[in-house]
Amino acid sequence: MGAAYRWRRHELIDFTGAKPSPGFMLCSRLTAGGVTVSRGRLAANDGVEIGAAQLVVAVVESDAFEMEWRPVGGDNSRRLWLLPNSAQIVPAGAPCHSRWRARPTLLTIAFEPALIEKQLREIGVREKGAIRARFGVRDPEIDSIVAKLRLELQFGGWSGRPYLESLGVVLAVHLLRNYASARSSRTTDGGLGSRRLRRVVDFIDAHLGEELTQADLARVAELSPHHFASAFRTSTGVAPHRYLTERRIARACELLARSEATVTTVAHALGFASHGHFSETFRRFVGVTPSEYKTASR
Repeated sequence: MGAAYRWRRHELIDFTGAKPSPGFMLCSRLTAGGVTVSRGRLAANDGVEIGAAQLVVAVVESDAFEMEWRPVGGDNSRRLWLLPNSAQIVPAGAPCHSRWRARPTLLTIAFEPALIEKQLREIGVREKGAIRARFGVRDPEIDSIVAKLRLELQFGGWSGRPYLESLGVVLAVHLLRNYASARSSRTTDGGLGSRRLRRVVDFIDAHLGEELTQADLARVAELSPHHFASAFRTSTGVAPHRYLTERRIARACELLARSEATVTTVAHALGFASHGHFSETFRRFVGVTPSEYKTASR
């Protein structure tokens, strides 16, 4: 599939149907009460108008990639550098013209229309369809809920369907309350700029096992450490140290799930000072210890 798939104009990706959309190669899925959590690989897009059949939050789980997009009927295209763990909020039935070369892995949370209608009535929001497309969002509340949903998907819904549904409802309400009336997009442009940001994130990914300081990253960006820290946060929504830790934990998850490496080996390979420091950080970000994660991934 991947790059060979040719998107149809105005195609809407169905994230909840029994038959997955061919442009989204499904890896795993859980469904409960109008909420569907999936992981899959999105095909490259040479430049057509596509969207989602449901309201969807799509979180990047693979490497950073560049996307170009503009609203249907719009004149000005925007180039965005979508980073790992960034969220894309895609309203139902609203395709936009977009282009990307990568085949990113996404964690998606899709909401059935009936669930959204019910939440609109319960929280008293009358303006239907007011959620606009947003890309490169870093929202601590979304991050927190997505982390819990990711665990449920990873471990096959170990907490049960009611818990999965409740997490989905909390996320839906958060979107309706905080994004329904927004007129502007919170994106990754500005701050460092696309080229500098690309250099920095590529450098981080290439040196995850080394001790990286803010001064090191500032030199890559050719900025002073103070200016760099402010610009990086503007571009990504998180501080440089937080982003570096997120990338190390993401790489740790890959190694623990797909290799025979021990927890101690992974900790040392990714630059953690000790087994204990690694375990504590991993649990804080993922919700379980590295050993528990490795066992459950087998």
